[in-house]
Amino acid sequence: MSFKKSPTRLYKSPRDGKIMGVCAGIADYFSISPTAVRVLAVIGLLTPLAAVFFIGYFILGFVLDARPGDLYEDEQEEEFWKQTRNAPDYTAAELRRRFRDIERRTNDMEAYMTSKRFRLERELRSLED
Repeated sequence: MSFKKSPTRLYKSPRDGKIMGVCAGIADYFSISPTAVRVLAVIGLLTPLAAVFFIGYFILGFVLDARPGDLYEDEQEEEFWKQTRNAPDYTAAELRRRFRDIERRTNDMEAYMTSKRFRLERELRSLED
């Protein structure tokens, strides 16, 4: 099966999982402990909806693709995408803040480069050489 890798997609994680890697994949997607997801799955199997949990688990086990090993280039990118999945509003606000900061610094540099002081300092440096 051919599919496009996407850091925002839910994958199963058979390498980190116990049975098919569904709980490990869900835990990775939501950035929570795989043990917590496994405990919730077992609790779900002890409820009257056990058949739904059991069937749903195996459907996910067959439908979800395994997480590609090269999904992220480095740990920083992986952390960014986990934050994006868990708090997209915060991440968007953080990106806006970073871009505003970059724009402010660019404007400061532009103002300095076009100032009389810059030209004077450049001329003084050329006289020193």
